[in-house]
Amino acid sequence: MSALARPRLIILCLLVILTSCAPKRAEMSLDTNKIPATTILNLVRANEQSIRSVVGKGIVSFESAQLAGSASFELSMKKPDSLLVIFEGPFGIDLGTLFLSRQKYVMYNSMENRVITGVPTTRAIRSVIPFDLTYEEILSVFSGDFPIPSDSVGLISYKVNDDHFLLSFSCGKSKCTYWVDPAYLRVSRYEMRDSLQHVVVEAEVSGFIEQENVTAPKRITVAFPEAGRQVSLSYSSLTLNEPNPSFVFSIPPNAHTIIR
Repeated sequence: MSALARPRLIILCLLVILTSCAPKRAEMSLDTNKIPATTILNLVRANEQSIRSVVGKGIVSFESAQLAGSASFELSMKKPDSLLVIFEGPFGIDLGTLFLSRQKYVMYNSMENRVITGVPTTRAIRSVIPFDLTYEEILSVFSGDFPIPSDSVGLISYKVNDDHFLLSFSCGKSKCTYWVDPAYLRVSRYEMRDSLQHVVVEAEVSGFIEQENVTAPKRITVAFPEAGRQVSLSYSSLTLNEPNPSFVFSIPPNAHTIIR
């Protein structure tokens, strides 16, 4: 072995040793006999509530019978009541802006130089985006949170499935099921079925990151199988609990305004 190759081999061995010895996130024991469902619910909700704001960039893709496509986006969100998303197309072309609060929404279409604004009812939101999402569900899509019940009332089953805690609840006339990751104690998959067992909504998140003991997913997919619709997000950068996320945006004064 040459004198030049020997130091490289030593460095490689040290990297392998350090990697194998690096601490890994401890997983909660998948034992439903020892860990009550209420413990899982409390831990998951505490982790969800630890996220106060999100600032990020990424790609959003959407599919439906009417249209499909993708766009880059920049996001600022402050829970529970403020969201700003700026969309860009290829080569940095400005596509539009979505601002959402509990009192007001603003949707600006740059290509048509048109702005639609009003009170964010479900019907109003549906008129500007191609998905049947409520205010809270839009926040969930961008944050990767799928709020789990606060207590075990309505709990149908609690078991282990595919290395996850699996909790199913009665939610109105539907059945809501949550898969909880035992390491991050976050909902990694969510499903709602109607009374006929048709899947109404299904969602999945992955690529968890951790910042200052706060975790969030970088990849999020929400699908509506009955309607043939799906939206996916992939964050390229993500900052959790940014103290002062910016909600500044501008609309040309000559934009055509529609109030709904």
